Amino acid sequence: MRLHIIIPVVNEVNNLRELLPFLTAELAGRGDITVADGGSNDGTAELLRAGTRVRHLLCEQRGRARQMNEAARLEADRYDVLYFVHADTRPPRGFYDDIRRGVEAGDPIGCYRFRFDTFHPLLAINAFCTRFSGLACRGGDQSLYLTRGAWNVLGGFNGDMDIMEDYDIIQRAWQRFSFRVIPRSVTVSARKYRANNWFRVQMANLTVFRMYKRGAPQHAMVEEYRRRLRPW
Repeated sequence: MRLHIIIPVVNEVNNLRELLPFLTAELAGRGDITVADGGSNDGTAELLRAGTRVRHLLCEQRGRARQMNEAARLEADRYDVLYFVHADTRPPRGFYDDIRRGVEAGDPIGCYRFRFDTFHPLLAINAFCTRFSGLACRGGDQSLYLTRGAWNVLGGFNGDMDIMEDYDIIQRAWQRFSFRVIPRSVTVSARKYRANNWFRVQMANLTVFRMYKRGAPQHAMVEEYRRRLRPW
């Protein structure tokens, strides 16, 4: 199984310094890694030129969905499975075999549960809920794998979306494929919660999720999210 790991970024050089050596070692030549860069100015390009075995793709358009789609088109026939990882997420050791077993079991798309890198009782509740199958329990932070066949059927992420693109592709996948929640956890940064607080983040997430379910315009959801939360 040839795995293509795709990491969408804008100014994530510090996270990449930690994440890329781990992914490279775990992948062990069984695929490739592409950093899909939406226009970083923090030294991301210089880091990737400094001897790493990672492809740096300077994307034509910023936006996580568009960046991931552009990276997924690279040498498409070389890869059996695409694996989308956020820069502030740490997959568990053995993720390659977890994904391989999922595909072999007949689940062409799936994700992990998650836990946070900081313990807090309220964050632990969030993490616990990711073992369940509802849409509100999903999200791109859990990292998402898709076989090339599933990706082609779904047509990738919706490139018109600036937010909630992960929920959209998961909803569309559920209509066609068996979906696996791998019973292990990625580790996700709690930086958004540290910059704000648990209640503010929860209310922002809940509000935007409800807006998405009602079919609100993308710009309205983006503006609402930015209004409610300080940058992190």
